[in-house]
Amino acid sequence: MRYAVFDLGSNSIKFLVAETGRNRVRVLRELSISTRLAEHLIDTCELRPDAIARTLEALRKLRAEADDLGVEKFRAVATSAVRDSRNRREFLKAARAVLGFPVRLLSGVDEAETIFSGVMADTHWRGKDLFILDIGGGSAEWVQGTHGKMERRLSLPLGAVRLRERFLHSYPVAPDTAALLVETVRGQIAHPLAHYQLDARRLVGTGGTATCLAAIHKGIAEFDPRKVDHTTLTLEQVQALMDRFTGLTLEELRAIPGLPAKRADLIIPGTAVVLATMKLLGAKRLGISVHGLRYGVLTAAIREDEK
Repeated sequence: MRYAVFDLGSNSIKFLVAETGRNRVRVLRELSISTRLAEHLIDTCELRPDAIARTLEALRKLRAEADDLGVEKFRAVATSAVRDSRNRREFLKAARAVLGFPVRLLSGVDEAETIFSGVMADTHWRGKDLFILDIGGGSAEWVQGTHGKMERRLSLPLGAVRLRERFLHSYPVAPDTAALLVETVRGQIAHPLAHYQLDARRLVGTGGTATCLAAIHKGIAEFDPRKVDHTTLTLEQVQALMDRFTGLTLEELRAIPGLPAKRADLIIPGTAVVLATMKLLGAKRLGISVHGLRYGVLTAAIREDEK
């Protein structure tokens, strides 16, 4: 059986095609297309026509690719940008018309739970004590678990696109501005995370910021999930990367190996969330997982068919 998952995020669409058989899941295609669906959402509370058009065009291409690959089962989810917009119903109706099936709108809690399920689908992390941080374009999620069981989960509108539009209005970003952003985020998450504890859990980062940090650290010019998955970064290494990003123009940021040009303006706000979380929790290391939300959606779809 072949499955396709469409993850309609605030910054990009994540596309996953996988095949099941003989008690294993084989990934056939994995792709990320930047559409900036959440662009200027903070100002208007509505998805902009040009952002919707970019997203729908990407969906058309991905649906055609899924058909070419012989996909039989389809799932699509939408997250922060759509759930926070006034015109979400119109967008979801248009997306359904393009895809040929409905898009499920996830709440922040749904998103956090699905991310946890996605990470746990990886045998490397399965059954372990984890504290997961996922940074998207519109929101960020924190999930605490023990022995593979979720204990607490939280979603806040602190995604990289939102933070950039709220706090970073020009480049280069000065070091003291980046440091202030880290402390601002830390202040905003301190109370919501007051009853969360890292203890012996491993902090694991998912999403575009985390994987980009690993790719940049390793100097991987062309992104390959296999080369960044399960990478470990220390707090000092993440701080060194932030120090490297500050003071650079957007053109200079785009030239960094491992940093996709379309994510150049998001790497500083995304890294600020990582640093704020690590400092608040007292985490010395960050593990990297490419098995995020889309893998959780895939896992749920497979389980539904197995019942």
